[in-house]
Amino acid sequence: MPEGLSYRNYRMRPTGKAVFELILRLGLSLTGLAIALFLSGCSRTGQPSEGKSSLQLVRRHANVLLITVDTLRADHLSCYNPRSVPTPHIDGLASRGVRFVQAVAQVPLTTPSHASILTGTYPQVHKVRDIGGFVLDKFVPTLATLAHEAGLETAAFVGAAVLSHHYGLNRGFDTYNDDIGAQRAELPGVVAEIRGDAVTGRALEWLERHQGSNNPSSKNFFLWVHYYDPHFPYDPPLPFKAKYARDLYSGEVAFTDAEVGRLLQWLESHGLSENTLIVLMADHGESLGDHGEFTHGVFLYDATMHIPLIMRGPEIPPGQAVDQQVRSIDVMPTLADFLHMSAGDKVQGRSLLPLLKGQEVATHYSYMETLYPKTSMGWSELRGIRTEQWKMIVAPQPELYQLQEDRLEQQNVKVRYPADADHLEKKIWEVAGPPGSLGKLEQQMVDDKTLRQLQSLGYASAGARRDLRIDMSGPDPKDRVAMLGILEKSAELMTHDRFQAAIPMLKGIQAEDPANPAIYQKLGVCFERLAQYQKAIDVYQTAIKHHAENDQTYASMGNDLIRARKPLEAADALEKAAGMNPTNLQNLTNLASAYLQLGRFVDCEKTLNTILKRDDHYGQAYNILGIRAIRRGDGIAARKYLEKAIECDADLTEPYLSLAFLAEKTGHPQLAISYYKKYLERTPPKEHRDIVTKIKAAIAKLEGRS
Repeated sequence: MPEGLSYRNYRMRPTGKAVFELILRLGLSLTGLAIALFLSGCSRTGQPSEGKSSLQLVRRHANVLLITVDTLRADHLSCYNPRSVPTPHIDGLASRGVRFVQAVAQVPLTTPSHASILTGTYPQVHKVRDIGGFVLDKFVPTLATLAHEAGLETAAFVGAAVLSHHYGLNRGFDTYNDDIGAQRAELPGVVAEIRGDAVTGRALEWLERHQGSNNPSSKNFFLWVHYYDPHFPYDPPLPFKAKYARDLYSGEVAFTDAEVGRLLQWLESHGLSENTLIVLMADHGESLGDHGEFTHGVFLYDATMHIPLIMRGPEIPPGQAVDQQVRSIDVMPTLADFLHMSAGDKVQGRSLLPLLKGQEVATHYSYMETLYPKTSMGWSELRGIRTEQWKMIVAPQPELYQLQEDRLEQQNVKVRYPADADHLEKKIWEVAGPPGSLGKLEQQMVDDKTLRQLQSLGYASAGARRDLRIDMSGPDPKDRVAMLGILEKSAELMTHDRFQAAIPMLKGIQAEDPANPAIYQKLGVCFERLAQYQKAIDVYQTAIKHHAENDQTYASMGNDLIRARKPLEAADALEKAAGMNPTNLQNLTNLASAYLQLGRFVDCEKTLNTILKRDDHYGQAYNILGIRAIRRGDGIAARKYLEKAIECDADLTEPYLSLAFLAEKTGHPQLAISYYKKYLERTPPKEHRDIVTKIKAAIAKLEGRS
């Protein structure tokens, strides 16, 4: 998570009016039935890239395994820093291959960085500029599309929703497993990722099916395995949690190393290691307090931009360390070169294979950027360029560092070396485009499922405003370091359900930075989690007053107005949310619920039909149709709709309550008990203590025990 801004984002859904009878009978409040529903991703099959095939006639018959580790600092691997946490499996890979000493990322954010890795291009080309709201340009080839065209089996297993198929990274993969639902309960405080052991398990299952001894006709493969574990919040499993109790980040690194070892051991035991090029790298690093940042995403210093990169396989010289700077964008053309394939005409990186043979490779300039300060906090975005000697950062207050003499980037020497600064700045604009042409940031809309998953990981920019200008306007992030620290600290408190403690911290910086969307987002969630809905509404209204709003601002405010029994105002807010982002089906669902409560049945059904035309398996729409049927006395239709809702979305819990109510009403107490129990099985008792208590009492009454 780039920002240390992770917390549990339990977004609650309004219930329909028909369930109000049940609420009254059980003595419950409306808000008691607004349940946190986290939705999982699912496997998708990618499609080959459009246009001409860039495949050459004769390709190498070999395999490629790409392992990316999220948020991994190079100096936390013992092959890079002997004083760091022991990482024997990754060290073993390095000892039998090549370790690149100065590998650097293009963006300190997961999605755009992986887009650069897979396409060999800068964000200006692949179009994934930030977290959420950006989709990979369909005309830019990826390593997967090239491998797919070449006849390789292609598969990816990713560990977080931030790499969901929604962003187009699945193109070219025969199997793209981004399913996070099954492991959700095992990760306290985080709902949009799975642990590395599950990722490894899925990858090994695929390898057994496609490359195991029972499949003699198996083809060569390109396999991408992504581990998210070192990402904040740090929560390694035992025994790593106990061993590294004072340094949980290192515990996550040690755990990930063990999982990498499991994967490599399978290849070794099945005789595939010698014919497989294995690449292990990070997408970006982690600040861990350097320069006042504790996670990543805001700054472009080496704490987050310097990454490990290791290669081992056929024709890779063992035990070699390469000092020349290399870049994330060089990985895709290197792997294409290894497979004897053309990387295409859009690639901006260079193959590193000639470098390993002593030949010159032009990787000396590395462009980097982060738009996250602008999209999430209203501060200026940053752009930079790095060489072996220099790093230039274009900001409201530009920075220049001599890296060989100042590895920690503490001394800004721009005034001392104006000619070098000017030269490097020109290199930045060669990639970014002329400063006067930057204009507005073009985003695509994000659906609610993806939005909530990203926000649960702390990516505040997932719901960014749609009219942002990336023209270096706004405060310099360096001048907001103290505020960044407060935002990160409040996020940590929220991750541990300490919402009351986070509120005064956030209120303390609100007046100082009134146009910062992240402050309002977090304050609103704090009040919602404390069931103080009017205060949350006030927060969102203040955000609108200071032009720090987006569609999610209106959506959250609309939901809170429903909880506050103000359906007319709720409908107005939700109509604005739906108008700003018509692809967000949750906004439309909430709007339909508000119409139902207002008795605007035609508008309700029209909105639900709109939803189902876009997604005829959208469970929440069927849930509201079921409630509508109950209201008009059509029990048969109601049951059909409610059962369809559960069939479409196994994570929904509200249909069980409606079905229980319907069963009671029609004189089927045992069936009602069954539905109540199914609801309880799927509902976290800690977050819904009151309703759980009431439903247990209702069950006892139906069973004749009270």
